Amino acid sequence: MSVGHDDGQTPPAPRVLTSAPWVVVVLGVGLLTALLLIVLFSLRGPEPVRQAAPAPAPPMYLPTMSAPTASAPPADVPLASVDANASPTPSGSESPSPKASSARPSASAAGAPGVARTGTVTARYQVTRSERDFFEARLTVTNGSARSQNWRVELLFGGNVKSVQASSASGVSVSSQGNGVFVLTSTGPLGSGGSATVQMRFTRTGTGDRPGECTVNGAACAIG
Repeated sequence: MSVGHDDGQTPPAPRVLTSAPWVVVVLGVGLLTALLLIVLFSLRGPEPVRQAAPAPAPPMYLPTMSAPTASAPPADVPLASVDANASPTPSGSESPSPKASSARPSASAAGAPGVARTGTVTARYQVTRSERDFFEARLTVTNGSARSQNWRVELLFGGNVKSVQASSASGVSVSSQGNGVFVLTSTGPLGSGGSATVQMRFTRTGTGDRPGECTVNGAACAIG
């Protein structure tokens, strides 16, 4: 008696699974991944709604104050300058009149050579000729005051000037005080506004024809 084969066909799935077991592993991993994603989304909950940022507040403008301008004084009010050094004057009394300052020449101006003072007696010394052993000069004396005056001129030379000869139409006396000092004195008063010219001749040894000092009535006279 022979054993017969079953005509029914075996399902292909078990055969495939038995021949390729990695397919089962892949299916299992995919199933587990799907389950994990479902669990995560269920635990996360709904996403919070983002609130829109508030709109910026409109800018505030503070009122500006203009700088105060100095008001001009009325046109009919005169402007007067105030002297800080002036002392107040009592009301009802007249202010004292300023005293006129007297015109007095300074000592430096009077003693400077070449400067002639007005209102008094002045003199000018000028060299007119110069040679080896002598020189000649002219002395002009002018009375600028309002009255007649006598005059006295002193000439101070160095020791090299030895003697002097003088001639004058109005009259003059000459004296020597030694060491080159010579004094010329008028023999009479010189009238107001008048002038006297004295021609002089000096002898010398060496050089030099100008005095180191020239005075008329104590004040410096002009040289040159």
